[in-house]
This record gives sequence, structure tokens and C-alpha cells, in this order.
Amino acid sequence: MKVGLGTRDNDLIRVLVTRSEVDLELIKQEFQALYNKPLDDMIKGDTSGQYRDALLAIVVGNRM
Repeated sequence: MKVGLGTRDNDLIRVLVTRSEVDLELIKQEFQALYNKPLDDMIKGDTSGQYRDALLAIVVGNRM
């Protein structure tokens, strides 16, 4: 599993799996405002394999 130097896996997992869809939308908006990059793009760039697929399924939902 590829993990980027800036990825804090435990924090990322905790934030994503304990939030409702409404919360995730707000988190994605705030991430975009802070980093000028969509959260799903960061996940695509910093993770790989089934871990990446699972995180993207949570963040993107049925849009994948």
C-alpha cells in the first residue's frame, strides 16, 4: 500500500467513517478551501489499492 508522506491514515479513516453524508460535504468544501485541491484528488494521489478504493467509495459515493 502506497502512503504519501503527508497522509495521516488514522485521522483520515476516523474522520471519513464517523461522519454523515452532510458532514462529508462540509469537510470536502473546507478541504478544498484550505488546500485548493479536492479531497478525492488528494486520496487518489496519496493512497493506492483497496485502501484507496475504500476511501474513495466513502468520499465520492455513487459518483465513482
